[in-house]
Amino acid sequence: MTDQPTCPGQQYRWVRRILPRTLQPWLRGLRKSLERHFLELDEPYRTVYPYTQVSQARQHHIVELCRIIERESIPGAVVECGVLDGGMAALMAHATRVSSRPIHLFDAWRGLPEPVAQDGVGSWRWSGQVVGSPTRVRQIMGQLKIERSRVHFHQGWFHETFPHVSIDQIALLHIDCDFYEPTRLCLQRWYSMIASGGYIQFDDYSAFAGCKCAVDEFLAEHSQLALQHQDVPGGAWFVRKVPPTR
Repeated sequence: MTDQPTCPGQQYRWVRRILPRTLQPWLRGLRKSLERHFLELDEPYRTVYPYTQVSQARQHHIVELCRIIERESIPGAVVECGVLDGGMAALMAHATRVSSRPIHLFDAWRGLPEPVAQDGVGSWRWSGQVVGSPTRVRQIMGQLKIERSRVHFHQGWFHETFPHVSIDQIALLHIDCDFYEPTRLCLQRWYSMIASGGYIQFDDYSAFAGCKCAVDEFLAEHSQLALQHQDVPGGAWFVRKVPPTR
């Protein structure tokens, strides 16, 4: 037995060994397109299904957060760090189409980076895996009729792109980058830009040890933030930047 933090196991591990990683987005999309025929999904969730690995509960929750920031007129952009094939980005863009907020997307589209100690046992297996496609991101944005001018692509590792991008305010930040270092970088770089009343949703808090470690460290330094969780299978983990008391 070990008390060291671990990473989740990999599906289709033997396939990953023999196929070029650049094929992952297209094979993943094909598999999920076939799965979709056996599911009852409302729109736009049915359309985005082949373009995301995020649980249905978290998809619905991110849309609800979009509705809140729209209804309450929380100022700022929508930012996603870790985009993969663009399903969640497209959902957020679709749910904020009335305000036409800018959508900033950060991803290297080269799979996960090298892990560090905080990522735990087995994390090395994920390095270079989970490869997404900016082409597929553009496809799903087109299918949901998202205005191209709203969507800003920032391609590269976070430490390369973050210093060169200026975003005055952020209403919603979705962090889906699995490992410790990229999650830590996201919180360090963008938290101060989160508008009062804005949200951060973490996709990997309950799955990847590195993400959990980075979030827990950040929350320990920001005691005013309360980590919240949907008590349903695949439920979302999120925080809200509390508005000042009036």
